[in-house]
Amino acid sequence: MKKLAFASLVLALSVSAAEAAPCVYDMTPLPVTQGIVSGITPTGVKLRDGTTVILPDELLAGVRLNQKLAVRGLVSTTTHTVQALALEGNPPVCPSAPTIPRGPFAGSSAYDAIHP
Repeated sequence: MKKLAFASLVLALSVSAAEAAPCVYDMTPLPVTQGIVSGITPTGVKLRDGTTVILPDELLAGVRLNQKLAVRGLVSTTTHTVQALALEGNPPVCPSAPTIPRGPFAGSSAYDAIHP
């Protein structure tokens, strides 16, 4: 029950409904990293224990100093870094579907152009 209350607090403070969505993929196998935010960087946050959490822009927008944060993501084997893919919750919350940049397609005027 305590974990559920913590996750609800994190979701309420971190993400508005317009910025996040339910996850398309199953995030439950990913490890959970949690802590208190001690600093905000251009790519994410630093936790009090020294862990750097890299967050997608949509999830980073709602993070504040001294806030409890719990994320699911990929943990580096060599550094204290986590690539967060979702905010911990029941269910986890992910950034909205990413925009996939598309390059020139066959038949378009830019398809055969050579760029240095």
